[in-house]
Amino acid sequence: MIEVSYVEDYCKNVDAIIDMVEQHQDKFHSRKPGEQYNFSTNYGDSQLSSMFEWNMPGELRKLVFESVPKEDRSCDGFVINKYDPGDYLLRHKDSAGGYWKFKLIFLRSDRPHFAWYDESKVQHLVDEKPGMLLVMPINLEHEVTKIEEDERPKYSLVLTWGKIL
Repeated sequence: MIEVSYVEDYCKNVDAIIDMVEQHQDKFHSRKPGEQYNFSTNYGDSQLSSMFEWNMPGELRKLVFESVPKEDRSCDGFVINKYDPGDYLLRHKDSAGGYWKFKLIFLRSDRPHFAWYDESKVQHLVDEKPGMLLVMPINLEHEVTKIEEDERPKYSLVLTWGKIL
């Protein structure tokens, strides 16, 4: 049986993180087809942008680091994913990049877009509360549905242990 759980208020300072992220939009890398950091899945190419920890301004790295629980500060890296209207992440399983553990933290979403699939391939849409941690197995199939034109950009924070790319 797949075990998925949620921890509310896991990440502090979400509003400050979003404010700082929005000041540094030039640090995001496109993950669209044909780009260096393309995100392909078994279902096709996805469309989103990512700000990798190694490319973040120092003050944002520090803020993220201080905003997560002490036990997570041992992570090898982190990335903030951004989904503009029209963006999506096709259904996939993680760990293709070589990392062995990750934690997904929701930062902002106007509507639920993150979905995971159980053993019967039934979709479960998550109520993405700011600062909430989603605890799920690394090999769980999941996706981010298309962000609609009337929504603000969706942001999430992913902490990883092991190689990110």
